[in-house]
Amino acid sequence: MYGVRAKLSRRTDRRADPPVLLWNDGMQSWDEFVGDLLAAGAPEATQGGRRVVARFGRVEAEYDALRSGPAIVDRSYRGLLEATGKDRVAWLHNLTTNLVKTLGRDEGNYAFALNVQGRILFDMNVIVRADSVWIDMDRGFLPVARKHFEKYIIMEDVRIADRSDEGVRLALVGEGAGRLLGELGAAHAATMASPGMTKVSWRDTCIEVFRHDFCGSFSVELFVPVEQATAFWHEMTDETRARHATPAGDDAVQIRRIEAGIPWPRREIADEYLPAETRQLERAVSSQKGCYLGQEVVERMRSRQAVARFLCGLKVEGDIVPAEGAEVRGADGMRVGQVTSVCHSIGLGRVIALGYVKTSSASPGTKVEIVRGDSITSAVVVQLPFVGSPRH
Repeated sequence: MYGVRAKLSRRTDRRADPPVLLWNDGMQSWDEFVGDLLAAGAPEATQGGRRVVARFGRVEAEYDALRSGPAIVDRSYRGLLEATGKDRVAWLHNLTTNLVKTLGRDEGNYAFALNVQGRILFDMNVIVRADSVWIDMDRGFLPVARKHFEKYIIMEDVRIADRSDEGVRLALVGEGAGRLLGELGAAHAATMASPGMTKVSWRDTCIEVFRHDFCGSFSVELFVPVEQATAFWHEMTDETRARHATPAGDDAVQIRRIEAGIPWPRREIADEYLPAETRQLERAVSSQKGCYLGQEVVERMRSRQAVARFLCGLKVEGDIVPAEGAEVRGADGMRVGQVTSVCHSIGLGRVIALGYVKTSSASPGTKVEIVRGDSITSAVVVQLPFVGSPRH
C-alpha cells in the first residue's frame, strides 16, 4: 500500500551520543516510520498511548533546538474530535469552562471539561472552523471525551466525529520555526494567537496549521495527510536545505514544558484535580460566561478563595531524580502533596519537579521533603515557571 519502506542507517556524529538516526524519503505509514526508528535503536517513550521517539541524539542539542528553532516534533499522540450540526457552538459552550460563542472563525481557546463535582475530565483546545468546531486533546482522553459529549447530546443538532487518524500531527517549534513557516507561505503564523488556525501549501497540498505553544516556545502543529507525513518530515529535516528543522524527541519536550510550568494531560491534568488547583484559571476558565457543567464548584472556589492545594514547582537538592508519584512531606513529616512530573533541567542545571502541594505548604520558599520508599530528598517550593515566561 505504501510502496518501498524507508531505509534506516546509523552514523556516529561527534555532537551526538547515542548515534543520530538517518532515513531516506519513503512511502511508508507514519507508524511504520516511527517503528523503524525505534527498531534502529532510538529510545522509546509513550504519550497518549502511542509510541514516540524519546531522543534522536543528544538531548541538550534537541533542547536548544526547541528553544531557538526550528525543531520538528512528532505530535501524533494528540487526538482531534470534530463537532458539526447547527447547535454545535451553543452546545459546546455549555460543556466547557471557556467561551465558545464569542470565538470567530479559526479562533480558539484552552478549556476544561468538568464533571458535576467540578473535577477535570480532560483539557482541550477549542477552535471554531467554518462549518464545525475542532476539539484538540491528548489521545488518551478520547474515550472519556466521546462518552462525555455523547451523553449530553439530547435534542441538539450535534454530531461528534473522531478525526484523529485523518492526518499526522507534526510540530515546528522555536523562534526559528517562523522563518521556516515563511518558506511555506505562513510567515504570519509567528504573530497568530494561540490557539488559532491558518493554512500552508506544500507539494500542492493544503495543510492546516494550528498555533499551540505546548512546551514553552513558539509552536505550530501541522495536520499533514497520512500518506505524505514521512515525506514532509524528511524534507523539513533535510540538512541540504538552507533552513532545516532538527528532530526533537519527547525527553527534550518534557524538560522544556516542565521548566515552563505547563501541566500535562494525565499527569497534572486528571479527574482528581479541580481547575483552581492547576493555576490555569485565567487561561482556561471564563468568569463572564453563563452556566456550564461544574460551574457552581468553580465559582464557589473562586469567590471564597478556598483552594486545598496548588500545582507548584519544586527545586530538588542533589542529582537524584525522584520518581513521579513520590510523596511530598512538610517539615512535620506529614504528607502535603505528590510529585507529578520530574526532570533534570538543562536550563537550570539541576533536578526540578512539578507537584500538587497543600495550600499551607505551597508558598515559595517552603522547604519540603520528597519521599519514595526509603529514599528522602530535600526540596524547596518555587514560583512557576522555572525558566522563561509561562507561554502555552
